[in-house]
Amino acid sequence: MTESLSSSSLARFSEFVADHMGFYYPRERWQDLERGMRSITRAFNFDDIESCVQWLVSSPVTQSRIEILARHLTVGETYFFRERQSFDLLETRVLPELIARRRATERCLKIWSAGGCTGEEP
Repeated sequence: MTESLSSSSLARFSEFVADHMGFYYPRERWQDLERGMRSITRAFNFDDIESCVQWLVSSPVTQSRIEILARHLTVGETYFFRERQSFDLLETRVLPELIARRRATERCLKIWSAGGCTGEEP
């Protein structure tokens, strides 16, 4: 599978992915999107990348299709404590200051962690 996607197909697929999954691929990242689309084409057993894009954007969206797309369009790796210095800084400077400020106002500290791939981050 060496053919490239046309600019119009990349634009349609980029819009589809943004609308249905919230993943934004600006023109500068279309090469990444096309690379993902090549693996998606194989996952859906298509021989032709253009035909696969056409099928995806024109057929009903299902949860299983979205999960397959997500698996091929996202980075599937995670390393908890990837950068130890960041966590040391959080522990010694950032969190103590935030906690002290909150205690002074009797407010609690709320922490939100987004994007935990396998759950270690939260």
